[in-house]
Amino acid sequence: MIIYTKHAKEMLLVRSIDKKLVDKCAVNPDHVLPGDYERKIYLTDFGVNYLKLVVSEEGKNIVIITVHWLDKKRVKK
Repeated sequence: MIIYTKHAKEMLLVRSIDKKLVDKCAVNPDHVLPGDYERKIYLTDFGVNYLKLVVSEEGKNIVIITVHWLDKKRVKK
């Protein structure tokens, strides 16, 4: 199950990001990187930019902390 924090829901509106794109990234990310505080960073390539999700995996649940677009030039894999 995908769960959105209040902050993540606000960022969808503020940053004009389609929830369907976020769901797609959460279910099938192109890259998964380690984050801070036992969180993970999910990246999915959507052409010019990556969609970046900061998530917490809690059992079978994916809790989305925040979401934003990330320029591909800034990603170091």
